[in-house]
Amino acid sequence: YNTFPVKAEVAPLNNDDTYTYKIPDLDLAVTVSNDLVGFTQNTTSNNSYLEKIGASDVEQVRALLMVNNIYLELIPKEGDITYEILVSGKNAPSQISNFNEVSDDVLKGYFDEYIVSANTQKNEETNIKETITDSYIEKLNGTNYFVTEVTSVSGNLVTVYLKKYYTVMQGKAVTFTLQTNQETLTPCMIQILSDIINTADYKPIKKSIFDNPFLIEITTSFLSLLLFAGFLALILFIIIKANKRKKKY
Repeated sequence: YNTFPVKAEVAPLNNDDTYTYKIPDLDLAVTVSNDLVGFTQNTTSNNSYLEKIGASDVEQVRALLMVNNIYLELIPKEGDITYEILVSGKNAPSQISNFNEVSDDVLKGYFDEYIVSANTQKNEETNIKETITDSYIEKLNGTNYFVTEVTSVSGNLVTVYLKKYYTVMQGKAVTFTLQTNQETLTPCMIQILSDIINTADYKPIKKSIFDNPFLIEITTSFLSLLLFAGFLALILFIIIKANKRKKKY
């Protein structure tokens, strides 16, 4: 996993084919295809796709996302997990607040520092060797991003290919990461990532009182019990009505 602190709430759009994930801590909302399954720091045990990622304990999933500052993990809903997309973030360095509000020269200076920092971080890894194979600045939907393509080889010789888009907006550093352990990042995978980034809406988002995984878990359990109780009450009502009819005749 990559960089970033907490809680995203999911809200369905009018379009049945997409969902919008709102991330108050990053002042960010992104819209994704319904062909993808999302896991957030508010994911509950009722998520039927936990088994798909081999997770037996939802709290471990939430803890893993939190400790790595990941707010959203996306995988294909159908078939094998050939790739995943991560949205992570944190407070940006104090001297940087918005990539869109600086000159090209200043942005290029930030970019050079970012690449040097990325290379330094990879060299500190003892069991993973990362190589930046390409890097450039790209503007998507009016927002400047630092783009890096990385090949990562772990100690057990597992190779992972990554593509990262990094930006700073409203004082928040946000990274979109696409990664796969297949032979390469396919054009289709890259297009899915680009489509998501193009929906990124950087604006203040108010936290909800329900933006708490434990409250969601309790509420969901309560509603399930309430539904079960209502079902039992209906059956009891039908039995009583049937007995009254028998006595009448």
